[in-house]
Amino acid sequence: MRIFTPKCGKWTLLGFAIFFVLISIVLIFFTDDIVDAVKDQQFNLGSDDTMVYGFWEVTPIPLYMNIYLFNWTNPQEVIDSKWTIKPSFTQMGPYSFHEKHYRKHVKFNDNHTLTYQTQRIWNFAPERSAGSLDDLVTTINPVLVTISNIVKYKHPIAKLAANGLFKERAVTHTVTKTAQEFIFDGYDDAMFRILKKLRLRHIKIPYGLKFGWFADRNGSLTYDGTFNMYDGSDDIRKLGRITSWNYDSQDHFPSYCGRVNGTSGELFYPVLDDQSVQIFSNDLCSTISLDWEGTQEILDIEGHKFVIKEKEFDNGTKYPEMACFSPGDVLPNGLRNVTDCYFGAPAFLSGPHFYLSDPVYRDAIDGMQPDADEHGITVVIEPETGIPLHAKVAMQINLRVENIERINLLENAKEYFLPVVWFKEEAEMSDDLGYLISLLLRAPTIGQDTGFGVLALGCILFGIFGFIVYNKIW
Repeated sequence: MRIFTPKCGKWTLLGFAIFFVLISIVLIFFTDDIVDAVKDQQFNLGSDDTMVYGFWEVTPIPLYMNIYLFNWTNPQEVIDSKWTIKPSFTQMGPYSFHEKHYRKHVKFNDNHTLTYQTQRIWNFAPERSAGSLDDLVTTINPVLVTISNIVKYKHPIAKLAANGLFKERAVTHTVTKTAQEFIFDGYDDAMFRILKKLRLRHIKIPYGLKFGWFADRNGSLTYDGTFNMYDGSDDIRKLGRITSWNYDSQDHFPSYCGRVNGTSGELFYPVLDDQSVQIFSNDLCSTISLDWEGTQEILDIEGHKFVIKEKEFDNGTKYPEMACFSPGDVLPNGLRNVTDCYFGAPAFLSGPHFYLSDPVYRDAIDGMQPDADEHGITVVIEPETGIPLHAKVAMQINLRVENIERINLLENAKEYFLPVVWFKEEAEMSDDLGYLISLLLRAPTIGQDTGFGVLALGCILFGIFGFIVYNKIW
C-alpha cells in the first residue's frame, strides 16, 4: 500500500507554495511593524525583564575614568612675591580607573517613572595609567580656601575666629599628598576634623572625616543621590529623562538653570531630528546641553554626534538665558560656579585646561594647553534606538583664591582660579553589543529581503504545480 500518491504529492506541493507566498507577504509588508512592536516592548524600563533594563541596570560596556591632577610647582615663589609671579602647574596622570555602575533600590512607580540610586565602583587600572598612585602632588589647600570663602561675608568676628584657627593649627597655603589620597582615599586634615565636630550651622562638611576629590564615593549607594526618571513605557520620547534629584525638581541655580532635566548620559530616547540633547550631572548640580554636529560611525553603525559648545559656560553676555548660571559675581565666560554644590568650597567647573573659557583664565597661570579633541564633551547616539555608541565627558575643578579681609594667609592674594583636578569618563560600544544593535537595525531589511526570497521559492513551486497539472504528470 502506497502512502504517498501522485495526487497527494500534487496537493502537498500546492500547499507549500501557498504557505511560502503567505510567509513572504508577512515578511515583506509587516516586518517593520513586527520590529517596531519588539522595540516598543523591549526599549523601555517599564519592567525589569526588558532588554533595555538589563543594559541599564549594570553597565554593559567598558567604562573608564581618567583622572589628572595639577601639581603646583612654584608655590613658595608666588607667595614670597606677594602673588605677583604667575602660578605654574604641571599635569600628572592619567590615573585610570575601570568604572562599573549598578542601579540599586529600583522602585517602579504608577506614573511611568522609576526611582533609583546608582552605585559606582572604581578599580585602578595601572596598565592604562601614566604614573603611580604614590606620586606626590602639591596643590592649593582646599580647606583653607573653603573656610575662608564661607566666612568671607560673615561678621568680622567669624573671620578672626577662622584666622585664629588657621594659626593655631599651623595651616599652610598648600597641601602635598599622594595621588591616591587626593583621589579616593582622602587624607586627614585637622581643620576638617574640628569643623566636622563643631557642626556649625553655616558650614556643611561632606560625608566622612577625610578630604579627597572623590573620597567616600567609591562603592557608595548614597553619594550620587536619589533619582527619579521616566521609564518610557507610555512615551518612548520620555525614556531616561530625569524628573527629580533627591526628591527635588529644582536644584542649586535659580530659574531655568536650576531645573532638573535631561538624561543621565547613559540612556537616551530616539534622537532622529533632535538638534540638541541635555544631560543632568550631579557633579555639576545642573544640566548641560550638547548640540548636534553631524554624524559619526562607530562599529559600522551611524550615530548622531552631539558636542559641548561655548554657550554652556557663557555668563549671559552672548546668551542671556545663561545668566542664571552666574549668581553673584559675573565672571568672564568659561566657568560654572558650583560653590553651593561643593559644600561652600569656592569651586568652579570648566573644560580641562580652561577649554572653551575666556583666555584670561589660562593666561593668568602657566601650564595650560587646551585641546578640543581631548578636553571636550561628546556623545554619539544611535538615532532610532537612543543607545549611546560613544561617550566622553571631561570636566575640571578649579578653586578660587582671592584676598579675604582678616585672613592673614590670603591678605596679599590676587584673584586666581587655580586648577586642581580634571577627569574624563569615556565609554565606547563593545563589539558584541554593537553586533546586536546592528542586527536590530538591519532586521527590517533582512526580513524584507528574506521575504522576497521566500516569495520567489513560492512562485517556483506554483510554477512546478502548474506544469504538473497542465501536463497531467500526476
